[in-house]
Amino acid sequence: MTIPSGLNSALYVQGSTISNMIEVTHNASGVATSDANTGVISNDQELKAKLLAKDLEDTIRDGVLALQLISNNTTPMTNPPDIALLKNTIKTLHGIPQNADEPKRKLAQDVLSKYKIFQYIGYLTPTGDDYLSEPYSPFQTKLQPHNFAFREHYKGAIASGGPYLSNVITNVPTGKPHAVVAIPIYSQNGNKSLISIMIGGLNFTYFGQSLRSLNVTNNVQRIVLVDHNGTEIVDSWSSSNSKYIPKVEYFANLQSFKKAIAGKSGSIVESVNDTKMLVSYHPVKAVQKTWAVLLMKAT
Repeated sequence: MTIPSGLNSALYVQGSTISNMIEVTHNASGVATSDANTGVISNDQELKAKLLAKDLEDTIRDGVLALQLISNNTTPMTNPPDIALLKNTIKTLHGIPQNADEPKRKLAQDVLSKYKIFQYIGYLTPTGDDYLSEPYSPFQTKLQPHNFAFREHYKGAIASGGPYLSNVITNVPTGKPHAVVAIPIYSQNGNKSLISIMIGGLNFTYFGQSLRSLNVTNNVQRIVLVDHNGTEIVDSWSSSNSKYIPKVEYFANLQSFKKAIAGKSGSIVESVNDTKMLVSYHPVKAVQKTWAVLLMKAT
């Protein structure tokens, strides 16, 4: 079975990337060109921040919609998991066998093929055990632990009764930071009992690849996406600056971050790692959380 059509074919290959939204023009010496007037520069950065935030919001929203579409009562995802089968294989396979419950796996594979913002799709039992994960390798084969009832996204989805986005956490199979979108699936009978929790791991590498496609000049412009805690999600410097040492930074102390998380947008001059920067900021609505996009230019 394939993904159900609907909502004007909401499931589509995401051709609109961040790089389509922002362009930085450089002169022959490789230095970014701009108007000498600081106000004009600020307005230009603010527009870029707004466009980038809008693109990110649309991308996340469309991915969540895809998970919701395959979680409705017309798809195999609403068929209860085979708990008896799972008990026999969960300790050895971290879920059911690769060739088991293929209709569910096929739907997960279809979403992954069309929505590059997800690095994996998972299906949990009502008690939080991993029933299946796609791609099977490495995400199910290297999964540890195999029960996620203690995780924020599991608890948040059940408490909210709808889509829930986790904090940035470390993905065990890859060892890299990511965040999880979780959606509870309920039976359609009178008691509305919990059938499963559908999860999608956001692919921060996909966001990073979009940023890497920009013409970003070292020490001139930096684009950072941070979560609601100020934890770095994507940083254009991690690839555009040969001297930059990749690490997870925290931007919670910046006034620009605080303003963006409060739902404001604009520009401010402040010190970032002891460098005076013009920072343009804009909030990014990410499910129930607010992220922030920060565009920085040395002054």
